[in-house]
Amino acid sequence: MKALRNRKGFTLIELIIVIIIIGILAAVAVPKYMEIKEQAGDASAQGLLGALRGANSILFAQYVMNNSLPTTQYKMQQIVDGANVQGMALNVSGDTLLTFSIAGAGTYTFSIPTLPTAANAAVIKCWTVGRTPAPDCTTW
Repeated sequence: MKALRNRKGFTLIELIIVIIIIGILAAVAVPKYMEIKEQAGDASAQGLLGALRGANSILFAQYVMNNSLPTTQYKMQQIVDGANVQGMALNVSGDTLLTFSIAGAGTYTFSIPTLPTAANAAVIKCWTVGRTPAPDCTTW
């Protein structure tokens, strides 16, 4: 009897139960973590879109104040420069497209498809690639 009392450690059953509990927690936590990453990516994209729209409004107001509405479409690079965004790798392609990727959330694309007029600044539209289902960023 004395030899049995001196034995220390866990039984095989106890170890298996702990492994099962950890497995169940992981099965619940991993999908939630992925969802949180997607929500964080969407929030970052919404913040960037807000900054671009603000910079777009300021750029348009400068044109209006100078009585020199642009005869050509705004260039996306002008808007990005005005937004002064830091900490994101933004890729401006051509005069109208901006794309950036967020790991775990997909690739976001912003565009300015319309020529600004005396009454309206350029409209910045967005869409996403790499997620199913893709978030509806047209309502942002």
